[in-house]
Amino acid sequence: MSNNLFIDTDIILDVVLVREEFIENSRAIFKQFENEEAVLFTSPSIIINAQYTGQRLISKEKCRRTIKYLLDYFIIIEADISIIKKAYESKFDDIEDAVQYYTAAKDDRIEYFITRNIKDFKTAENHLPVITPLQFLKSIKSN
Repeated sequence: MSNNLFIDTDIILDVVLVREEFIENSRAIFKQFENEEAVLFTSPSIIINAQYTGQRLISKEKCRRTIKYLLDYFIIIEADISIIKKAYESKFDDIEDAVQYYTAAKDDRIEYFITRNIKDFKTAENHLPVITPLQFLKSIKSN
């Protein structure tokens, strides 16, 4: 049985930028897809944010090449006007985080929102768990 995971920008950037402290767990999330143990979802704006941030820290070409490769791992889902309005009506401090959360939460297939910035999602409604890659990996080991 595979898990359906919504992947936030920081997880993509861990892999693109080879962030020493986080690469092992973030890479393991992508391995879940490779082993057909997970289906990965994200949004267009997360891809764009990862490119924008990544190319400021490594070469534009390397960032572009890596993200282009990772695109094959994802099902891309979109926000609509109802999600954007809900984000603006929410208690989230960061509208972009709210849009990502509600984009994921609206899709009934998604079981977990994977991010390292869980503190930014404290006001999220509880029906879609927001967890780190490490928390997710520990949860599947215990099952």
